[in-house]
Amino acid sequence: MNIVEEVERRRQTIVVEDVDSAYSELRDLLDSKMSFDHVTEEKYFNDVEEGKIRARIKTVEGFDKFTVEELEIHVTITPEKNELDLQIKAKLITDYPEKFSYQKTIWYYAYRSLFDKFLYGGVRHGYEPAVEDKLETLMERIRETMEA
Repeated sequence: MNIVEEVERRRQTIVVEDVDSAYSELRDLLDSKMSFDHVTEEKYFNDVEEGKIRARIKTVEGFDKFTVEELEIHVTITPEKNELDLQIKAKLITDYPEKFSYQKTIWYYAYRSLFDKFLYGGVRHGYEPAVEDKLETLMERIRETMEA
């Protein structure tokens, strides 16, 4: 059973100094300077004719055994304009295990729904400010690192 809750979305266009190294600087920032458990580059397109670079990167950071924070980052780098277009979607994902057959029954699903509604839902909502802060910190770091 998965519960996906979108916390916040941000979009910003940044004028960058060095377009050629902008993507590698962004990857370095995500991999080594921010604290994420996993950073995955899902898609990467380098359009040679137009000179644009488009990528989708996902970052994951765990809060507890059920809930993780996921940031989905869409990047478009346009060399003609020296711009980096950034879209970030922050989500909280709660995943209840379904390894055993009894965890797939309707009764267990009802139990998990009640557990989530009355007990764990408050804990998950307590993580929202941390996700918002992480998103704000990431946006600030990207601006500091790349802005002209």
